[in-house]
Amino acid sequence: MCVGFTGYIHRSPQMSEVVARPFFSIRTLRDFRRPRLSLHPLLFSLIAALWLSVSVNLPFLQQLQQKIPGQVSLQLSVLALLFLLNWLLLLLFSFKVSQKPVLLLLCLLGAVSHYFISRFGIVIDRDMLQNAVETDVAEASAMLTSGLLWSVTLLMALPLLACRWISTPYPKLWRYAGQWLLLTVAVISAMMSLAAVQRAEFATFFRNFKQVKQYALPLSPLAASISWSKAFAAEQFPTAFLMQGQDATQPFAVRTEKPRLVVLVLGETARAAQFSLNGYPRNTNPQLARLPVTSFTNVSSCGTATAHSVPCMFSNMGRENYQEKTAKNSSNVLDILQYAAIDVSWLDNNSGCKGVCARVPTQLLFQQQNQPLCQDGQCHDEVLLEALELELAKPATGDRLIVLHQLGSHGPEYFKRSNASQKKFLPECRDKQLQNCAQPEVVNAYDNSIVATDALLAAVIQRLALQQDVVPAMLYLSDHGESLGENGVYLHGMPYWMAPATQTQVPMIWWMSEQFASAQQLSGSCLAQQTATPLSHDNLFHSLLGLFKVQTRVYQSELDLLQPCTKG
Repeated sequence: MCVGFTGYIHRSPQMSEVVARPFFSIRTLRDFRRPRLSLHPLLFSLIAALWLSVSVNLPFLQQLQQKIPGQVSLQLSVLALLFLLNWLLLLLFSFKVSQKPVLLLLCLLGAVSHYFISRFGIVIDRDMLQNAVETDVAEASAMLTSGLLWSVTLLMALPLLACRWISTPYPKLWRYAGQWLLLTVAVISAMMSLAAVQRAEFATFFRNFKQVKQYALPLSPLAASISWSKAFAAEQFPTAFLMQGQDATQPFAVRTEKPRLVVLVLGETARAAQFSLNGYPRNTNPQLARLPVTSFTNVSSCGTATAHSVPCMFSNMGRENYQEKTAKNSSNVLDILQYAAIDVSWLDNNSGCKGVCARVPTQLLFQQQNQPLCQDGQCHDEVLLEALELELAKPATGDRLIVLHQLGSHGPEYFKRSNASQKKFLPECRDKQLQNCAQPEVVNAYDNSIVATDALLAAVIQRLALQQDVVPAMLYLSDHGESLGENGVYLHGMPYWMAPATQTQVPMIWWMSEQFASAQQLSGSCLAQQTATPLSHDNLFHSLLGLFKVQTRVYQSELDLLQPCTKG
C-alpha cells in the first residue's frame, strides 16, 4: 500500500501482506525519546563543562588573542581556568533533580550572551541587565529577531539532545556523595595550583584587562545576574542609614583665633618601604627631606585594596570589626565633622571615593574635558594642585578639611605617574605585563612614582605655608601598599592574612605650621619621638576629630595619634 508522504511501507515477517505505518507514530516518538547512552553524572558534568567552555567562548578567545597576542602559554592557562570554573559550577548542581535543568539554563544564558556579544559587541553586565529589566515591550521586542532565535537554536540543539539521549543513573547516595566530594576537591585544588603557578601572570592580566572577564561565558552574565539581583533586593528592602556622631560639637572655647585648615592627602598604592624618609636607601623624598615633616614608620593598612581600605579608614569600626555594608550605610568621620559645622570637601583624581564622600561636596577631577594634564581618562596628580589653589582662594569662614585623593602610584603603569623631570631611576618598565620586565625596571618605575608623590606633598606644604588667614596642617596617608615582583607577586589585593608586608605597611607623613602647633598646643619634638609607634588606619577617624577638637561620644582619645603630644 502506498501512503505517499504520510508513512512508510512495511512488510511484516509474519504476514505476506504489506501494511502502512505513519512516520510519526507514538512508537516512533517513543524511540526518539529513549536514551541512547548512559554516563556517570560526574562524567556528564565534565563533557558539559567542555561544551560550555568551547561552544560560546569564541569572543573570549578573540579577546585573549587581541590583548595578549603571542602569549600562547598564558592564553591556554586562562582558558584552562575558565574550563575549571565552568566545571566547578556544574559540579555544584550535579544532582538528580538539578543537573540537566541547570545545564540547559547555563547553555541558554551563554547562547543569548554569545549572540549579543558577537553581533553587537554588547556585554551582559549588571548595568545591561538593569536596562533590559527596565525597558518597555516595544524596545524588548525589537531585540527578539530571527537571527537571535536561529543562533540560540543552533547552540541549544546539542545540549537538548544530550539531555534527552544521555541517561545519568546515580549510584547509591553514600557512594555518590564520596565521589562528588573527591572530584569537587580535586577541581578546586587544580584551580588553586594553576593560580599559584601563574599568579604573577594572572594578577597582571586581570588587572590590565578587567573587561576581558565580561566575555567569559556563562560565568560573566551569571555573576551579573547575581549582582543585579542583590542590588534589586537591597532597593526593595533598604537598610536604615545609621546616624553616628550626631552629638558632635566644636565648643567655642576650643576654636582658634584663625580657622584651622587641614589638608588630608589620601595616597594610592604607596608602600612605606619605598620612602627614603623611612630609611629606603634611594632618595625618593628629596623635597620632603628638606621640610619639617614627621614620618611615621610603622603604619598598617585596613586592607590591601582601595575598595576595602578607603571606606574602612574613614569609619570607626577598625580593621578587626570592619563590615563593608555597614560602613557604607553609616556616618563616617567626614559626616561627623560636618555635623560639627566643619567645612569638608573632596577633590578626587582617582576612581572615586568608594562611597566615603557621598554626602560631601566633591569634584571628580579625572572627568575634566580638555585638560592637558589628563589622557585616556587619567590625570597627573598635578591637577590636584590646581584644584587646591582654587579652594585656598576661597574666603576662610571657619575650620576646614580638604581631602586630596591621589592617583599616586597606581599600577601597573607606574611609568605614567611621573613626569620627565621626576624620572630619577632608569631604565623603567613601560609594559603593562610587569612580569615581562626585569624586576629592577619595575622598581625604577615605581620609585619614580614615589618621587612624584614627594613633589606633590612638598608643593601642598609650600602652598599651605603661604596662607595668612588660616592655621594650616597636612596629613598624608596611603590606602595600601604594593608588591613589585618579590617572590613572583605583583600589584596588591591579596587576602590580608597572607599578604606580604609590602602590601599592608603604608607611609604616613605629618606637617604643621608653627601657628597650628601653637594654637593646638601640639609638640613637634614629642611627635618626632613617636614615629616608630605602631599605628594603623584605625587611627585616622579619631585623629581627624581630635585635630578639630570635636567632642562626640564616638571619639576615642587613645586612638588619636596626636593626643599623646597635645598639652592640656
